[in-house]
Amino acid sequence: MLTRKLALLLAGLLGSVLLAACGSSDDAADKKTVKVAISAKLEAFAPLLVGMELGSYADQDIDVEIVTAAPSDAMVLLATGEVDAVFSAPSAAFFNAVSGGSPIKIVAPGMFPPPNSRSGLWVSKDLAPNGTFDPAKLRGQTVATAVGAGAPVSMVLEEELERSGISASDVEFQTMGATDILVALESGAVKAGWLSDPVWLEAEKSADLAFAFGQPEDITMGAVLFGPNLLEKDRDKGKRLLAGMRSVVADHLQGAYHDDPEVRAALVKQLEISDDQLDKLPELVFPPDLAYPDGLTDRYQATYARQDGVLVYSDPLTEDEVIDANLAK
Repeated sequence: MLTRKLALLLAGLLGSVLLAACGSSDDAADKKTVKVAISAKLEAFAPLLVGMELGSYADQDIDVEIVTAAPSDAMVLLATGEVDAVFSAPSAAFFNAVSGGSPIKIVAPGMFPPPNSRSGLWVSKDLAPNGTFDPAKLRGQTVATAVGAGAPVSMVLEEELERSGISASDVEFQTMGATDILVALESGAVKAGWLSDPVWLEAEKSADLAFAFGQPEDITMGAVLFGPNLLEKDRDKGKRLLAGMRSVVADHLQGAYHDDPEVRAALVKQLEISDDQLDKLPELVFPPDLAYPDGLTDRYQATYARQDGVLVYSDPLTEDEVIDANLAK
């Protein structure tokens, strides 16, 4: 009887040890895992995708888990802690969330456009006679974009219009899918539309379309956003994620990085494209210091404030309220 009791006691102790061990394993995995939301696998997210393939995050004891979500859904997931970070854009939804008290901040910039990129506004040739485009010709025209008001591209468009003496109210904006914009341009349904990578490559083949202007080289329309998990609960994990990002950007994503066999293989695998398709895309620009441009959030807010019903607050948020630059240092 004593032996049976001892056996039962030992079994109970062993079960407790095993449960504790399982709990420790789960805790350890949780400390390593970072859930990052993206809208799709795009080269704009190369610091994340290439870093995963080349072990840049593993070197920081980080296991990146990709969550695919629409930008609006990703913002909710970030604010509620369902994901730790989002590669997205400083949209009006982001600023509204911060103004409402959500613990979300920009911690690093997205990509900057290369000089040879023609991602931007494309117009029908009758708006650009002899290849010369005058933005004033957009007065009264419909401009198709994939995102509409409250998105960074609207700032680029509005600032370019203002330089030509017209305002956004002189133009009608229409939202449609990225590939639908190209179809609408080619059919003449719209005279102007913003085409992003890689859709503009098809527009370049058309004799009826002309490139008007693109994203300025000193502006990023993307951002890395952290939520409460990495801003408050575990800043060390956030620092390690950004350290891995800084490493892959500095070591593998500068200049003609498509020529690097390791990077090339990583992009082909992650983007699920062919080598020929990759060759058609220009290399993007990623700042190795992960510094977000000064004053850019002010410009975005100023644009969104001029758009009816986009922002839900009146006083602009300061850079300290929307950016945490310390984590990337």
